[in-house]
Amino acid sequence: MDPVKLDAIKDYAGGRGCIVRHGYLVYTWGDATRRGDVASALKPWISHFLFKAVEDGRLASLDTKVGEFEPRLNDINADLGYKDRDMTFRHMAYQIACYGLTDAPGTAFDYNDWHMALFFDTLFGKVYGANHEDVDDMVLHAMLTDIPQCQDNPTFMAFGTSDRPGRLGISPRDFARFGLLYLNKGNWNGQQLIGEQNATMAVSSPLPNAVPRTTADAAEMIPGQRTLGSRRIPDNQCDHQGSYSWLWWVNGVNREGRRNWPDAPTNAYAALGHGDKRGMAVLPGLEVIISWNDSQLGQKPLNEVFRLLGEAAADVPLRGQIVADPANPAWLVYNRDDNSDGKLDPFFMCGPGDPEGFLYRGARNPDGTRNGDQMAIVKKIKGTGANCIYLQAVRSHGGDGGATHNPFAGSDPNKGLDENILNQWETWFAAMDDSGIVIYFFFYDDSARIWDTGDTVEAEERAFIQGLVNRFEHRKHLIWCVAEEYQEAYTDKRVKNIAATIRAADEHNHVIAVHKWSGLTFDEFADDPNIGQFAIQYNKETPSALHSGVVTAWAGANGRYNLNMSEAANHGFGSMARKKNWACAMGGAYVMALRWQFDSDSAPSLSDLQACGHLVGFFESTNFNEMALHDELRHGGTEYVLARPGDSYIAYASNLAGDLGIKDMIAGTYAFSWIDAATGTVIRQDRVVVEAGSQTWNRPAAVGDELAVWIKKADD
Repeated sequence: MDPVKLDAIKDYAGGRGCIVRHGYLVYTWGDATRRGDVASALKPWISHFLFKAVEDGRLASLDTKVGEFEPRLNDINADLGYKDRDMTFRHMAYQIACYGLTDAPGTAFDYNDWHMALFFDTLFGKVYGANHEDVDDMVLHAMLTDIPQCQDNPTFMAFGTSDRPGRLGISPRDFARFGLLYLNKGNWNGQQLIGEQNATMAVSSPLPNAVPRTTADAAEMIPGQRTLGSRRIPDNQCDHQGSYSWLWWVNGVNREGRRNWPDAPTNAYAALGHGDKRGMAVLPGLEVIISWNDSQLGQKPLNEVFRLLGEAAADVPLRGQIVADPANPAWLVYNRDDNSDGKLDPFFMCGPGDPEGFLYRGARNPDGTRNGDQMAIVKKIKGTGANCIYLQAVRSHGGDGGATHNPFAGSDPNKGLDENILNQWETWFAAMDDSGIVIYFFFYDDSARIWDTGDTVEAEERAFIQGLVNRFEHRKHLIWCVAEEYQEAYTDKRVKNIAATIRAADEHNHVIAVHKWSGLTFDEFADDPNIGQFAIQYNKETPSALHSGVVTAWAGANGRYNLNMSEAANHGFGSMARKKNWACAMGGAYVMALRWQFDSDSAPSLSDLQACGHLVGFFESTNFNEMALHDELRHGGTEYVLARPGDSYIAYASNLAGDLGIKDMIAGTYAFSWIDAATGTVIRQDRVVVEAGSQTWNRPAAVGDELAVWIKKADD
C-alpha cells in the first residue's frame, strides 16, 4: 500500500486506528491497542449473534416474534391494537420494529436506542440466557472473540454493568478482526463462525427506499425500558438512505439516486458510531479493512477515507490501460483522464471471437516460432474499429490443439517457457496493442490441463503463470482469461486459485475473466476479488434471444462484474451478426463474434469488421458506462434502451417501424447523436428541445431503419 496515502488517512481522520490488507495489519496510528466504546458501531455484533442464534436453534427463525421471549410486549399499546405483538427479530435487526412509536412493526425505519436496548436484553438475556455479569464470558468471548484471538479483551460492558450495559468496548485492531471475519464470509481459519449465506446477506441486503422514515409519534414502551444511549423520546436519529442492512451501513443509493459513499466500492460496508467518529469498514474488492476510534470523522466526510484507501491499495494501471470502471464495474474504461470533468473515457469491445489458435497458425519452425498469417490478421483488423482477438496459450494437453500448441521449450512443460516463442508473441501483441486491439488471452483451452495438483497452484504452474503475466503485463489492451469452458478441467476453487496467482503477479491490475459452458449465472465467482468479467457462452441464434439472455446475466451481475458475450453459436456474418452485436451491447455486454476464423471459408469481410467498429465508435462517443438497462423506457419503435434516466439515453431499433421514442422524459434541451448501424453514418443534432413525458423523434433522412440514437441532456 502507498505509505503517503496511508499517512494522509491518518492526518485526515485523526484519533487512533489501524488498516488491514489481505489479513495483515499493515498500518496503525495512535494507540490501536486501546479498548474504547464504539457507540452504534456495536450494532452489527448484535445482528451477528442473532444469525448465530437461528443457526444454533435457539431461535426458530429470523421472523420469530420478539414477544415469545419478552411477553410484556404483548400487553402494551392496546389503543394501537397491541401492535408490538407483531414485532419480529427481523424487524429489530433492520430497526423497523417501531418500538416506542405509533407506527406498526415493519412499516417504517426508526434509528432508536430504546429499541436497541430492548434488542440487546432480549437476545442475550432471554435467547442466550446470559446476564450483564456473564455475557462477555458466556457469549462474546466463548462464541466469537476468543476464536480469532482478540488481544485486548473486548467487552459488552464498555462502561461497566451499571452504565448502559450492552455498549461494546473494543480496540481498533480487535474490531478489524470482526471485519476480516465478514470479509471471509463468516469463516475464521477454517472454522465457520457464522454461516456463509448469513454473513453475505448481512452486508448486502439494504432496506429498499420504499420503506419510509418514521413519523416519530411516541407510543408506549414496556415498564422500566432502558436505553443504550440517546434519552430522547421518541428517538429518531436518522434515515436509512437505502444503505442499512442488518444493522450494517452499506454503500447503497438513496431516494435521490445518490450513492452513500461515491468514492468507495459499491460493495463496501461499515459499522459506524457517533456519526462516524468510531467505526470499522470493509472494502472487499481491495481486501482492506480500516478500524478507528476517537476520530474527527463525522465532522469530516467518511467518503474521503474510502477514496484515499482506494488509492493506497490499488495496483497502478498503465495510462490508457483497459480497466474496470471504479465507479461502475459493470463496464470497462480507459485508465486516462482526457476530460475536464475528471471522468475516465469509456471503453467498448466488439470484434472477432476467434481464431482460438491464433498463436499457432502456420508451420512450426525449429526454434518453436510460427510462419503463419498472424500479422496479416492484425493488419486486416487494424483501422476497422473492430478491437479484439480471442486467443489461447495452451491448446495441447487435452485442448483442441496439437501437441505443440503451447509456449514451452520443445513443447515440454518440464523445460519451462520458450523465450523465442514469447518474443514472437510480443511482436504480434505489440502490433495489436498499438492498433487498439484487445489481446483476449486465455491461459488454457477447454479441457487443457497440464498439472495434476488438485485445486492448488504448485510451483511449476505458478512459474508458468507468472512468466506469462510478467512478460505481457505491460500491454494496455489486454484481458486475462483463466480458461475456456473451465468446468471441463477445473473446479471453481482451482479457477479462483489460478486467478489469484494471475492477480498477484500482475502489477497493473488488468481485468481477469472466466469463461463457462453455456449459461448465464456466474454465482461461483461473483464476489471473487480477482475476477472481474464473465465470458459468456450462450448458444441462441436470434438477436432478441441473445438480448434477453444478456439482460438476465446483467441482473445476476448486479454491477459486481462486467459481461462479455464471447461465444454464441452461429453468430454469422453480415446483417445478422451486426444485429446480434447490437442486441448484446444494448443488453449490457461486450461482444465477440464466434467462428470469425480468418480462413477462406469463414473469414469476416471488411464490412463485418467495420460494422463492429461502428458499434465501438458510437458507444465510446457516449457515456454508456454511466448507464444501466432500461428497456421499460422504450417507446414508439424502440426495441432496447440503455439509460441514466433524466440525463442520458441510448435507444436502438433493428428494423424501425415509426419513430424512435423514450418514455418519461424530463423536459429540457438535449443533444442527439444518431447512427445508421448498417452504414456507420452519424448525424448530430444540438440543442433539441424535448417536452416532458413519453416522446418520439423522426430519424434523420440519412439514417436507415437499423439505427440508434444517443440522447444527452445539455448543460445548463
